[in-house]
This record gives sequence, C-alpha cells and structure tokens, in this order.
Amino acid sequence: MEIGSKILTGAAATAILALIGHVATGETFISGLEQQVQTELAARGLDAATVRLGHDPLSRDAVLAGELPDAARQEALNVVMAIPGISSASWRDKQAIAAAEDGKAPAPAPADRDKADRDKIAQCQAAVDRIAETRKINFRSGSAYVSLESRQILDQLAKVLQACEGLSITVEGHTDDNGDSDVNRVMSQERADRIKAGLVERGIAGALITATGYGSERPRAKGSDASADAQNRRIEFRIGGAGDQAQNDAEAQQGG
Repeated sequence: MEIGSKILTGAAATAILALIGHVATGETFISGLEQQVQTELAARGLDAATVRLGHDPLSRDAVLAGELPDAARQEALNVVMAIPGISSASWRDKQAIAAAEDGKAPAPAPADRDKADRDKIAQCQAAVDRIAETRKINFRSGSAYVSLESRQILDQLAKVLQACEGLSITVEGHTDDNGDSDVNRVMSQERADRIKAGLVERGIAGALITATGYGSERPRAKGSDASADAQNRRIEFRIGGAGDQAQNDAEAQQGG
C-alpha cells in the first residue's frame, strides 16, 4: 500500500512538472511570436501599431492597437497574418478583422482596391487608344458596313480587351453632320452595334459592352468639308469599372 502511494505520488509530481514545462514552453513560444510580429511591423514602418497575443490563456490570436489610417490598418493585418503561427488578427476596436479559420487572405482595403481599379482602367484605355489613334475604324458616308481593314482593327482591339476582363466597354458611334440629324443618330447606333457585335464574335463578353449612337451631336472636327467629315465619322471606346455598366445602359436608353 505504501509502495502504491509512492508510485501515485511520483506520477502526480511528474505530471505536474510536465505541465509546468509545457506552460513555460508555450509561454516562451507566444512571447517569441509576439516579438516577431512587432519586429515585422516595425520593419514595414508600422511601428505605431502594437500587438498583443493571449497569455492567460495562451493564444495565437493577435489583437492590434494604435492610431493608424484605414489603409495602414489593413496593411498591418496583412503583415500579421503572413507570419507563421498566427491564427487570427484583429484590431482592438473591431474596425477590421482578418481570421485564418476560413483559410482566406484578408481583402484589400477599399482605398487600395479603388486605386488598383483606376490603374487597370487607365492601362486598358491607353492600350485601346493607341490602336484607335494609329488605325481608325472608318465608315463611308451613309453606311454601317465594316470593311476588311476595320475587321482587322477589331482583331487587335479584341486582343487588348481580353486583358481588361471585368471592365465595362462603351462603344460610341458618331457621324458627320450631313443629312438629317435623326437619320444620322440611327446610323451611328447601327455602326456602334456592328462594332459591339464584332467584339462579341471575338470573345469579348457582350454583357460588358454598351453600344451608343450619338449621331452628329459630338463632332471632333469643326466644319463640313471632307476632312472634317472623315474625322467625325468615327467609333470611340470608353473603358470603365464593372459597376459603370448599369449607368451606361441607362444613359443609352435615355439617349445619352
């Protein structure tokens, strides 16, 4: 009986020592992880943010505090979530939260997302303009026929627009001021529709394209001579965000 009591006492002591060792090791790990996070934030110029991991009980959930703008807050969350061992990260005031449980990276901050969208739109517009300025889609007076040369231009435009996936495209049809203004408007709409159809045939999503005819309302060149007429009979392309599509459709229905 005495021997059994000694064995039980020894086992209990061993368990207690193991538990103490485990806690000490866990505490060291959490403290080291906390220091690693703080060092990484400082290296990114985000030292205004402080981080705290749970110590009682031990936790790998990082809670951040500090006065930073929204974009910097999101960047700090991204930095913290990229460190191995962190299970979640949040700001103490709960304005921004990034959790690892769902296996998804934190979403970009709205300001960063808006800038990325603007940059993509500008790049796509510039690429389209380079083609449109060097190789103009022309129409004969009173015609919506798409010539072989114009179809080749559409081939080039479609390749560029493939890289603009998700952005809206407005195709604008314009005419010279010869003849009846209502007839010109109908003709310009037909031309814009033909160009839209050509882009759809080349793989561009029709749901993202709005075709609008303006007739002779928006001339590029003044006068009614042959040179001015040739400049005013034209197709123009406007690249916008995906959310611009509904607005483009509404304007088209209202006559621009």
